[in-house]
Order: sequence, then structure tokens, then C-alpha cells
Amino acid sequence: MASKHFLTVSNMSKAVIEAEYAVRGTMSILAAKINKELKEGKKYPFTEITECNIGNPQVFGQAPFTYNRQVLSAVMNPGLLSTNVYHKDVLKRAEGYLNEVPCGLGAYSDSQGFKMVRENIAKFIEKRDGIASNPENIYLTDGASIGLSASLQTILSSPNDGVMLPIPQYPLYTALLSLNQAQKVPYYLNEKAGWRVTTEDLQRSYDEAKQKGINVRALVVINPGNPTGQVLTASEILTICEFASKNRLVILGDEVYQKNIYKEGAKFTSFKKVVAENKVPVDLISFHSTSKGLMGECGVRGGYFELHNIDPQVQAQITKLRTMYLCPNTTGQILTDLMVKPPTAQDTAPEVYEQFRKEEEAIFNSLKYRAQMVTKFLKGMKGVTCNEVEGAMYAFPRIHLPPRAIEEAKARNISPDLLYTMEGIFLIKYKFDLLTIFSSP
Repeated sequence: MASKHFLTVSNMSKAVIEAEYAVRGTMSILAAKINKELKEGKKYPFTEITECNIGNPQVFGQAPFTYNRQVLSAVMNPGLLSTNVYHKDVLKRAEGYLNEVPCGLGAYSDSQGFKMVRENIAKFIEKRDGIASNPENIYLTDGASIGLSASLQTILSSPNDGVMLPIPQYPLYTALLSLNQAQKVPYYLNEKAGWRVTTEDLQRSYDEAKQKGINVRALVVINPGNPTGQVLTASEILTICEFASKNRLVILGDEVYQKNIYKEGAKFTSFKKVVAENKVPVDLISFHSTSKGLMGECGVRGGYFELHNIDPQVQAQITKLRTMYLCPNTTGQILTDLMVKPPTAQDTAPEVYEQFRKEEEAIFNSLKYRAQMVTKFLKGMKGVTCNEVEGAMYAFPRIHLPPRAIEEAKARNISPDLLYTMEGIFLIKYKFDLLTIFSSP
């Protein structure tokens, strides 16, 4: 019988069907269903759900910076400038934005983003790295994800093209490769070595892909690691850059957690700094976002990417691609500016700066404490191993499932890890105690 719909899953884009964004996959969908049922009065052995599948700090009580929100509100509502509802330095910052954006945030900006914001990002990068940055090589985006998508669209030219991805990885990358109908080329991080990668590991992955006929075009590196939490040293970054240069790969540097460094003695080093200081001839695109770090403003959707050593003709095509979407959202652009140009003791009244500093310190200390607490707790669990969380926002433990649990998963035609995470649901649905399965040898 013919479907009453013209568009069906049988004739829609196969690339969309094959794309799976795991952090919003089976368990997330199930959680949403259960949450709805809880509100409707259905009884479960619990009364609420805590969603830990995606980095969403404010859901867990992380407060936004007071200064940033006050500035944003005054920019959105210019009538506040003639009041004393906020400190005069807050209103001065908001007025400065409105002077640069005379039509307000409701009008389109340049396709690359407001020039003043790109200039401030360039100054931020130069201060961070000691390397000059050109505002014309910076593109503001609605979070880092849009920049990653645009970069892959530019790089990938055929279904035979491939991109090297760290495993474990942030599942956005595999989803984007599926959407672009390109090949996934995994390179495996060494868990026993603290999620490090060597040139030998990278070359092995590259060579295996080439033997399969895949045209490897790019290399994704996430630093600090997501979800593995390692922080790369400058020498490790140089090794990766030299490998990419040797094999003519574009480096996609995901650096959205650069403020989240917890391990004593560790520090963030950007790929651009290493590439520039060592004069490595490699194409590099670096990404940053307001969603992570210490801001946690996921919903505002602010971020940027910077091109380094990219062919000018290719850059012209990237610019053209961005113009198709008119402009990134303007609120996110202002928030990005606040991220790269926070208030300082030199340009802000002591009481305003001190409040900002205390909030920043409290957020960092809270994240650091939780990273250490989670690591300690996981290491103390039977059947679980976990490396130290050096940075970023996640721990990536290994759960050692016994044979009976794996057999049960096979019998139910699902993966063992999905069985483990769905254990509570199975207790209800199948009326037996899975704890005996997970604890039995």
C-alpha cells in the first residue's frame, strides 16, 4: 500500500538516516520519554532524571557570569543605559557595543561576524600565543559545531574522502562525516598511557585507510580531550603537526576546553602556537566556543574558528559559504567578545571586577573539585578503571562487564554498554534483577 506521505524514510536522504549523534541518541530519547511519563504520574523506582549525556553546565547549577548577563541585557534593551539599574561600568561596556553596532542586535552583522569582535579575538589569540592574528582569518559562528561543519563541507569533495578521528571521540564528528557521506578513519588513543597517541598509532591508522582506498584529507585533534580529559604537551602537539604535514592533512584543532585545566603542572598550548613557532608547513583550522570553558553558555551559541596557513582561494570559498547563512547570531557574537575580553582590574571598578573574579574562581574550583571527585569515585568502584581527568569536562571510565552481561546483551540484540545504561529500565520491563548478571563472572 502506497504511503500517504510523499517524503518517507525510504526516499529521504540516506546520509541523514545514517548520521547518529550519540549524545542525543537512544538513551537520550528514552530519558525524554521517561521524564514525560514521570510528569504524567507514571511510577518508576526514581522520581527524576539527571541527564549527563551532554556538556550542559547550567543544567547542573553552574551560574552565568553576572557581568556578562548584565551587559547582554543592556545591549538587548538599550533603554537600560539611561538608568542606574546596573553599575556604570557595565552600562559603559554595553554602550560601547551599541556604538559599534548602531542598528542593534536585531540587524544582520557581517557574514564573518562583527569586525570589532574579530579584532578582539585576534588580540586574545596574540596575547595567549605570542603569535600575531589577523581578524580577517577569524569567523564567528553559532557555537563551535557550525564552524566544524563548514570546515568539513569545504574539505570533503567525494565519498571516498576520509577524516582521521580520535577514538574515543566527541560523536559530533562521526555524525558530520555521515552527513557529508565521507569516510571515518579512527585513530585510537592509548588508555593505558593516559589517552596519549604516538606517531606510530597515527601512521598505522593512516596507512590502513590508504590501503582501503580512502583519500585521507584531514586530522581532528581535541585538546583538552573530549571525552577523555587528557591535556596535550607542546611536544605531543608538535609530533601530531609534523605527522599531518608529512601526510598533507588539514588539522582541525578542537580547543573549546582550553580554560579547563586541572592537573598540576599542565597547561594549555594551542596548535597555532606550536605550528607558528616551529614553522611547520601545515593547514590549520582552530575552534573555540562560549559553550564550554568556564562560561557554560551552551544555549546562547557563540564561538569562532581561525584559519592559519590556508590557501587564500580556499578561504574565499569559506567566506562565500558563510555568506549563504547571512550571519552568526548577534547575541552569541557579543558573548564571544565578553569571553575573549573579560573585565580587568585596569578597566573596571574594583567592586565589579572583584565580583567577576570571584565567580570565575568559584566556577573553576567547582569544576576541578568535581573532576577529582569523579576520578576518585570511579577508581574506587569494583569492575571500573579510569584515568585522571587532567582537563575538559568529562571522565571516560572503562566498565569491565562479565561474560553473563555480554551474553544477555546479545540475547536482547543490543550492545553490552547500552544494556548497562538501560539496566533500570530492564528491571521494570523484564522483572528480573540484572544486578546478578552484572556481578556474576
